[in-house]
Amino acid sequence: MMSVGRAKRHQMALDLGDGGCEEVFQIDVTGSHGEVFTRRWVVELILDLAGFTADRDLASLTAVEPSCGAGAFLVPMVERVVQSCRLHDRPLDDARPALRAFDLLSSNAELTAKAVAKVLVDLGAGQDIAVSLAADWVRCGDFLLADHGDAGVDFVLGNPPYIRLEDVPPARSAAYRRTCLTMRGRSDIFVGFIETGLRLLRPDGVLGFIVADRWMHNQYGAGLRELVCAEFAVEAVVSMHDVDAFEEPVAAYPAVTVIRRAPQSTAVVANAGKAFAEEDGRALQKWVDSRSLRLSTSAVSAARLPVWFDPGSSWPSGDPANLALIADLKLRFPLLEDRTTGTRVGIGVATGRDDVYLTSDANLVEAERLLPLLMTRDTVTGGAAWSGTYLVNPWRDGRLVELAEFPRLRAYLESHSAVVKGRHVARTNSPRWYRTID
Repeated sequence: MMSVGRAKRHQMALDLGDGGCEEVFQIDVTGSHGEVFTRRWVVELILDLAGFTADRDLASLTAVEPSCGAGAFLVPMVERVVQSCRLHDRPLDDARPALRAFDLLSSNAELTAKAVAKVLVDLGAGQDIAVSLAADWVRCGDFLLADHGDAGVDFVLGNPPYIRLEDVPPARSAAYRRTCLTMRGRSDIFVGFIETGLRLLRPDGVLGFIVADRWMHNQYGAGLRELVCAEFAVEAVVSMHDVDAFEEPVAAYPAVTVIRRAPQSTAVVANAGKAFAEEDGRALQKWVDSRSLRLSTSAVSAARLPVWFDPGSSWPSGDPANLALIADLKLRFPLLEDRTTGTRVGIGVATGRDDVYLTSDANLVEAERLLPLLMTRDTVTGGAAWSGTYLVNPWRDGRLVELAEFPRLRAYLESHSAVVKGRHVARTNSPRWYRTID
């Protein structure tokens, strides 16, 4: 379930009361709750990418759906659990601990429980066990503030709500911030859903969400990116910005995101275009299973990255092949900026008068005051092909040199003093009129 637009202000219309327990709340059940549900084929893709498949003994594992809505994720999950029990010759009751689903709205919890009971009966379960399992699996509650115990889970799967934290009543917003430390600044609460889901995972456990990808790029996601890079592995990010992935039109930059509690290894990145549909989802999953490095069709492009990106800045986005190239370069070469070598990356030399400070004359001033300078045209082939340009350099060890020490430099700069002194940096620093801007 993804909440978008103006309606999302009602999704968290909670009344905690004065001094009441934060676990007890009321919801504005009469308002629009902005519920937008994931299409079935997208759910199937996420379950496949996360490894929640019937060939595994799902009854022995535990999966959580944090915001079940009308059961868009939970019903397919139940179907796979039933199929798994049959494949592994297990009675269905063995799967009683295998599923947990939450929703804030009691009406949604009731609707999902009925849908679960119905699908169980349709698949051959008796009415009594179907109702009993549905009651155990589905609960009305706040996933972010619930007591999940210490046992851990194997899967957290779903479509968490997309709601600005400032649209949450202050007391509950404060409770979320105390519980979810990565919810910084003007965060969306899906950041808390990701953090809480990740912390629930056992070793090798997997989180599979379709969620807005803004946290990968914006400042409010910095804490979550740090957590992911420190303790988890990004396995797949499938951008679906233009895909018809929901039952209603949604403009929320969604991406299928799969993260595992494990050391980081390779990662899949994919861009799904507007034409991406059910058959393309199956083709993408088949490619992921094949371990091939590239996929390119009219509907989707994908690449396998040898490493993931650092948490310190925004995670890059764009063409998967280009991202794979960046990741490969990162793996094989040191950073351009390196304290050991003294290299750094900047916007370029700022002189204020390139016609004075740049030259190709190797005898113009003292050799010590000429610094070889690579121009953009010198690097277009991927290597350094110096064209012979020098910077007339008035600096030494971070300080301006004394012109008296370098007669040829002084004579040259004084011959151009009218234009050099006309620069703003010279007018505001008249004794240092010959300095460059940086």
